[in-house]
Amino acid sequence: MELQSLIYLFVGISFTIYFGLALWTKSSSTKDFYIAKSSFSPITNGISIAVDFISAVTFVALAGTISYLGFNGSAYIMGFTGGFVLLALLIVPYLRKFGKFHLCEFVEARYYSKFARNLTIFIIIIVSFIYISAQMKGIGIVFSRIFQIDKEIALVVAIFVAFLYSLLGGIRQVTYTQIAQYIIILFAFITPIIYLSLELTDGFIPQLALFSKTTFAFDTGVKIIPEGTFLLHVLDNSLEDFGFTYTKALGVLDLFTISLSLMLGVAILPHILVKFISTPSINDTRKSAFWALVFIAIIYTAISPLGVLSKINNIKHTQNVEYEAFINDEVKNQNHIVNSGKWLQIWQNIGEIKYFEKNNDGKIQINDSLSNELYINPDIQTLLNPEIANLPNWTIALILAGALAAALSTMTGLILISTNSILIFFEEKQIAHNSIKYKVLSKIFILIIISLATFFTIPYYTIIETISISFTILAATLFPTIVLGIFNKNITKEGAISGLIISLIFILTYIIYFCFINNRVSSFDDYLFGIMPTAIGVIGAIINIFITIIISRFTPKVPEEVLLLIDDLRSPSINKKESL
Repeated sequence: MELQSLIYLFVGISFTIYFGLALWTKSSSTKDFYIAKSSFSPITNGISIAVDFISAVTFVALAGTISYLGFNGSAYIMGFTGGFVLLALLIVPYLRKFGKFHLCEFVEARYYSKFARNLTIFIIIIVSFIYISAQMKGIGIVFSRIFQIDKEIALVVAIFVAFLYSLLGGIRQVTYTQIAQYIIILFAFITPIIYLSLELTDGFIPQLALFSKTTFAFDTGVKIIPEGTFLLHVLDNSLEDFGFTYTKALGVLDLFTISLSLMLGVAILPHILVKFISTPSINDTRKSAFWALVFIAIIYTAISPLGVLSKINNIKHTQNVEYEAFINDEVKNQNHIVNSGKWLQIWQNIGEIKYFEKNNDGKIQINDSLSNELYINPDIQTLLNPEIANLPNWTIALILAGALAAALSTMTGLILISTNSILIFFEEKQIAHNSIKYKVLSKIFILIIISLATFFTIPYYTIIETISISFTILAATLFPTIVLGIFNKNITKEGAISGLIISLIFILTYIIYFCFINNRVSSFDDYLFGIMPTAIGVIGAIINIFITIIISRFTPKVPEEVLLLIDDLRSPSINKKESL
């Protein structure tokens, strides 16, 4: 079947499945729309958590970022995966015993303050807004390719689709839909890697591709790397010959602060935490975390190999190829198979790839110098791989459907947690959940946040850098507040509120200045301590902890009932089957 028809077919089928599952599992109450308590088995809940965690960032952007940054990209993998471990060990067991996973409810109970609760809601909305912005950029890229339209028009389409999809259902529907989405994401993500492994190496298991040997003699333009050479050795040699500095890392401080900021931010993600109350018991919650790790690991262990394969794939199929002949499908490889370059023209028209002829030889030159002629947005690399490698049309259609599934799922979770935060705020205003006024306000809020987030842009930032900003805000603000609240009985509401406010002001000021005002820094030395905005959450967390502890020492002691709450949270469970 022709490619465009296959794309429409695969995307259409996936949406039919999502809509069907949403209608089949329709919520019976408004409260169930926002939080599904004690409803799911550990495996089902684990899949749902994994899909929310993977998102468009992992599916669309992470492998491309690693392909582009090389060793530097390891900070993102360490940060994301390490953060989930922190979440499972430091946060989930205690919030599960508390019985409510919405952070603002825990903050209100622990710090006996509605102001602290409302401040938490404000932070969650800011973080969710930036997070949704990154997801919408991913959806816009996918729609640009699906319909072959300009990115701005695609974003308008994305607003409509995202708004419609967000109205399908709440946590209950989303969870069941995410089972289907994970299956699509898994096959869409892994299948092209298997094809690339078979084409470029002597193995087919994606996770082992880095340790495989090449099945062809690779011409770097400088020397011939013989067949049977280990893939990483081919990568090192070829990139060195092309002028890339693939293994040159950021400084130790940069890698450490980026990784740690991401870890702390991921550990307190509100739309992930709320999923852990969806199991019948504390023991099932632990099992959910285990299964989520399993489902996440299947995808994440393939990301680094995909980054390497992507770089080799680009070089093999585009380096020194005549541009005009390439886009007109007139180039053949050594086996006389047409090396189709239609993808280059399509993505150029969309605006995600730029080609500049610099040496007037009519050939594409890609390297890491000023003479580089092909600029590929790292955010599209994963989507681009099947087309560059001339894989079957169905793999191209499948990967677009998978990317859409990853983005829509996480975006819906973020919108629900944001709307639920507003719901909690409205409870104080005595607006009933089922009232027409509340329903109208919630729908208006959803539309506004999707629309504004879609066109919110941090200049020169990729999808993964944008989402890292939301993590670094969480790292500086809510992570220290929650952890101190659990493990230090002496933290008072005055201390917590002071720490939150000062760290929030610091982190927002730093981000606004270096992301929007002075966003053209010439070197890392221009940053405070040489730390980028995506990594400044570590400093914010230190400030938060210091202020919170100091202020708590000079303010009235924590009430007795709160101390009892903390003791209860930290005491071992007597009955593992206890249902909360």
